[in-house]
Amino acid sequence: MPLYYVEGLYINKQYRKRHRKIGVYTPDALEPYAKTIWANSPKEAIQLATAELGGCEWTEEPKVSQVTEEQRMRSMGAPEFPGLAQKPKQTHQHVKKRKH
Repeated sequence: MPLYYVEGLYINKQYRKRHRKIGVYTPDALEPYAKTIWANSPKEAIQLATAELGGCEWTEEPKVSQVTEEQRMRSMGAPEFPGLAQKPKQTHQHVKKRKH
């Protein structure tokens, strides 16, 4: 079973009724959704994510892919914020021992 990344925005329950009346999304009504889901197809991944929302509504159809947005941007060579680049992991060889 493949792993899918589901990302999107949804309206929380508290603001769902108000949105229908006004027709405009306010920033406090929107919630981000980003999860990895094991599913047989992208369509099934969306169904599982929608069921997990528990009555909340998507603002638009969520994006489903097998590559995260971060991985996609890194593969394109997009610039990164200073200080947020992935640092190589330290091995125990580089750690100095203390004398007691």
